[in-house]
Amino acid sequence: MKWEDKLSRWLGTQIEVNIEDQAGLDPVAPPKKMTLEKISITDNQEYMQIYMNEHQFIAIPLRGDEFTSLVCSDEGSVLRSSDISAQLVYKVHFGL
Repeated sequence: MKWEDKLSRWLGTQIEVNIEDQAGLDPVAPPKKMTLEKISITDNQEYMQIYMNEHQFIAIPLRGDEFTSLVCSDEGSVLRSSDISAQLVYKVHFGL
């Protein structure tokens, strides 16, 4: 199943995006709450673009099942993606 299909049920809902710096070099950014407006995958299939409005998006790396996963539970669902080279972990909470 494609990522757009997996996540489309949350279009128009509030999500929370958290980006963690695993290297500890940058201060931790506070989680950002936004409305999920659109989801698209780049032509090279390397990034998922999560749009907060028509023009602004956060690009989440897609690095295969060992680095990118969607975990669903009663509390909601969390997309987790690790970018090893940048030492960043992206977490997107759906179903808030």
